[in-house]
Amino acid sequence: MKKKCGQEVVFRKRPYYNEENGIVLTGFFVENNSKGDNMAELRVYFFRHGLTYGNVEARMCGRTDTLVCRQGWEDLYKLKETYAYPEVERVYVSPAIRCRETASVLFPGMTPKICENFWEMDFGTWENMPVDCTQNEGFEKWLNQDPDCGFPEGESILECRFRAMAAMTRVIKECREEGIKKVAVVAHGEVLGCLMAMALVTEEPESAFTLTPNGMGYEVIVDMDDWFLKEQKFHFVKFLPEGAKRPKAEDSPFFSKNEED
Repeated sequence: MKKKCGQEVVFRKRPYYNEENGIVLTGFFVENNSKGDNMAELRVYFFRHGLTYGNVEARMCGRTDTLVCRQGWEDLYKLKETYAYPEVERVYVSPAIRCRETASVLFPGMTPKICENFWEMDFGTWENMPVDCTQNEGFEKWLNQDPDCGFPEGESILECRFRAMAAMTRVIKECREEGIKKVAVVAHGEVLGCLMAMALVTEEPESAFTLTPNGMGYEVIVDMDDWFLKEQKFHFVKFLPEGAKRPKAEDSPFFSKNEED
């Protein structure tokens, strides 16, 4: 028996059925003897980076290390001054400069922990191309988030989803081991969309998560025990920052430019 983060965790053997080959194997499962409520609860605050030049120009900026633009900086500071952002114990960020810049405004004084797998989707040969140039190359398939949709010399949506979920598993594992209860993740629009598509539990319309507005995000709750033992789910709490007017996805330069054509 091990005791960690105020929990008693017991490893026991039990048989389980393996569907692939139809045999019964013996494995380990974890018995959680915690007596407190919400002992395994983790609050995660997801945020998208501030507005970039690539966003303004409606470019497919995945691995291009573009910066937050002047308007983006102004918007971030205004959001921070006007609305309450959560106090967290740790901040995880994509290695992209735009995410680190955003974290410096939203969580000043904190040293973010870089997680490589939070990088934006690799758009391959589409990288940094204007949206206009992609409309005859399966753009609608990507826009509809078809998991099979892939980019030449880049990633598929499914690959990005699994990569993003692997990143979150690492985050949750570290928080569980270190007793951390509140963390922020500053990442990218496509990565956040992939995470929400894979694990979000909510009664909000799906369209509310099509594209996370710059500098904004979501609060979710994760049961860290369930994540490893039962199911991987984000339980939606609210949009962030609370009270801020959220731009619609279709009003962004990215979508509106596509509609004009």
